[in-house]
Amino acid sequence: MTKTTYENELRKREFLEQLKGGEGFAKDSLAKFAEAIGQWQTFTDNDDFVNFDKTKATAYRDWLRSRKTKTAAGQLSLRTQDNYLRRLKRFFEWLSEQPGYRNKVLKNEVNYLRLSKGDARIARSGTTRRMPTLEEAKKVIEGIEVKNEIDMRDRAMICFALITGCRIFAYVSLRMKSFDKVEKRIDQNPGDGVHTKNSKKILTTFFPIGWDEPEQYFMEWFEHLEKKGFQPDDPIFPATLSGIGSAGYSKEEVGRTFWSSTNSARKVFEKRCADANVHYYHPHSFRHLVVSILSKTRLTEEEKKAISLNLGHEDVSTTFGAYGYGSMSDEDAVKIVQKLKDVQNSEKGGLILTEEEKATLERVMRRMM
Repeated sequence: MTKTTYENELRKREFLEQLKGGEGFAKDSLAKFAEAIGQWQTFTDNDDFVNFDKTKATAYRDWLRSRKTKTAAGQLSLRTQDNYLRRLKRFFEWLSEQPGYRNKVLKNEVNYLRLSKGDARIARSGTTRRMPTLEEAKKVIEGIEVKNEIDMRDRAMICFALITGCRIFAYVSLRMKSFDKVEKRIDQNPGDGVHTKNSKKILTTFFPIGWDEPEQYFMEWFEHLEKKGFQPDDPIFPATLSGIGSAGYSKEEVGRTFWSSTNSARKVFEKRCADANVHYYHPHSFRHLVVSILSKTRLTEEEKKAISLNLGHEDVSTTFGAYGYGSMSDEDAVKIVQKLKDVQNSEKGGLILTEEEKATLERVMRRMM
């Protein structure tokens, strides 16, 4: 290892330690920062960080834009480019304040690590989200013919995703003790090994979606595990048993181990959607669906805040913006705008826009500004 490589790695480690210890960043976030810095090192052939300047910053930005990938698009998306640049910019901003780098790594030159305003706007606008309708969710769930434990587990897990809005990495790490059967509360506690976003402790319950069967199916599964002798630290959604079960060697029973990752759980959704002849909707789309269902009801500000907290959001606008209304199509927006004529022509003002329709109109107006 050369001296330059050693110094670069030392600075990188110090920065990541600052993020972890000083700012509480999670492991996954640290890995993304490390990857962004690694991209810069690849581009510069691990040149000394002290040699950073605006010329290199501009060349790096162009390099990201032209870099070939194995994706269908053949290049990095604007969102990925933006993420690399923003994280790298934060690193060099920090570095500019460290001894030996002050007056060498200049903050005004670090600002060149950015997309154009137009590209940044596109990168951060997100993409159109696909989520199932409630009818499609019903078709997937009711289409599971329960013949064994695996069928029962899969049905319960999809139901749980629908009525709680929990993230997949949380519910595959839930323990039996995480669920209070009497109070019907789910304690997503990182202290118990539950994986949550930013290691946040989240207390949630079942959302009312106008369909009772999902809660019933989940409760049947939970009580089945209790009768089977599952203990407080055992998983609620265990991995498929690998080895000899009660009926000999079989893939029709669950074990008592957690899935090693979310990949197997995602395949459950993929398989069950295919079995029901429904487009594959990834697990997170069920989180959007439950918010979409709730956003169509008349909610008080207090109720909106409660729903947000149950989902682990601190900001209500995150829940009822990006989640609740963000998935509405442009065709729906056109219909709402057309409805305005009826509202204006109604002498009694009997036609009133819903909160969802108002939010969509605001979104359309923002696009036009």
